[in-house]
Amino acid sequence: MPRVEERFSFLIHRINAQLARICNPRFRRWKVDIDMARMLAVLDQEGAMAAGDMVRVMALPQSTVSHQLKRLEKLGYLARTLDPRDSRMVIATLTPDGRAVAREANALSRQVTSYLIQALDDLDGQTFRETLKRMDAVLAAKRTVAADE
Repeated sequence: MPRVEERFSFLIHRINAQLARICNPRFRRWKVDIDMARMLAVLDQEGAMAAGDMVRVMALPQSTVSHQLKRLEKLGYLARTLDPRDSRMVIATLTPDGRAVAREANALSRQVTSYLIQALDDLDGQTFRETLKRMDAVLAAKRTVAADE
């Protein structure tokens, strides 16, 4: 087994911490952090979305997503409404200000992605992306199994 700092999970943690270090200062002017900016970017891409779907996409606890959505609403970046078909579901929709923040966050994401692709050298970016998606799926399945055990 490799040393802790050489393990995949630790390296992924470090990469995420580096992303936060790069992005959070840029997001500070909007009073959001990297996770909130990601949520806005998802809403910009997908359109109106149920809070439960945001939980699935972000792989964050329901309580965290609910708290972040409330903060984003308070900042004026999204509107939360009850689903007319099911009043137990909250639907989040971007406001024009939220769309502007999401688009700037997406521009920064594209810039950071280009840095990461440069680090891949000979590796194909699409192959690497597919590998990360498979790793995510394996861990998501294990989390479900662990909860059932």
